[in-house]
Amino acid sequence: AAITTQGSSNGLAARLAERDPSRLSNSIFNIPPAAQTYPEFLRGTWNVQTTFGGFLFPSKRIPRDKIVSNAIIPGFQKCSIAAFSDVGKDVTYQMSIDPRTGLEDRGSTLRSQIDTNLGYKAVKDIAYNAKANPNRLSIDFVDYRTRNAERIELFCNARESEMVESTGVFVCSEHIRQVTFGTGTEVGVPRQVVGNYAHFWTWRRDPDSPDGGDLKGNLLTAAYLDPQDAMFFDEPSKPVAVYSHILKAQRA
Repeated sequence: AAITTQGSSNGLAARLAERDPSRLSNSIFNIPPAAQTYPEFLRGTWNVQTTFGGFLFPSKRIPRDKIVSNAIIPGFQKCSIAAFSDVGKDVTYQMSIDPRTGLEDRGSTLRSQIDTNLGYKAVKDIAYNAKANPNRLSIDFVDYRTRNAERIELFCNARESEMVESTGVFVCSEHIRQVTFGTGTEVGVPRQVVGNYAHFWTWRRDPDSPDGGDLKGNLLTAAYLDPQDAMFFDEPSKPVAVYSHILKAQRA
């Protein structure tokens, strides 16, 4: 997705600034988005330290106990949100963004995210081609090492980004449909779980770093109900869970 400068009051930066979870609505049935292009200050290889900042259950239509008991909501089980396979864990992963094109090396970044979250070499292979199809990514896990996942397919439904020139803040979002394949309870019958969520990143230079070259930011991850979920029509587009991570990045 091409970077836009700060726009309308309904733009991504304005919506995030409201700090209202209901503004993080799901995005479905869009024209396939282009790959995300990152601004100059984010390009390169970074060691990203993540600190879990907490969670919310913002739905006013579904009681909290019903949400908590729904085990397939993204984030409730390991690997249900690929990039943060253990949501509450503090980790440091490596993020790589091509200095020339501004495109992220999704395979490299995601491998690092999954392996550091799970604490072992979990990923066997990642198939991704930003030029052929920037909206589909396949992850194969090392055999018999990860209980909840043998393979994950990620499909991106929408992307949005915005550069706020007045503050030097860059925001971007990505709406994901994740299909996780694992070992089922019945012998020979694979387990398949579908989850829908969106990541909302905010990045800026850290003025307190020694040379001003470090980054700081935060990530909100909004989890939505799948249309096949029995509670879907109670909350069809707004998040039922929102997770927060605080981000600090230094050049690798």
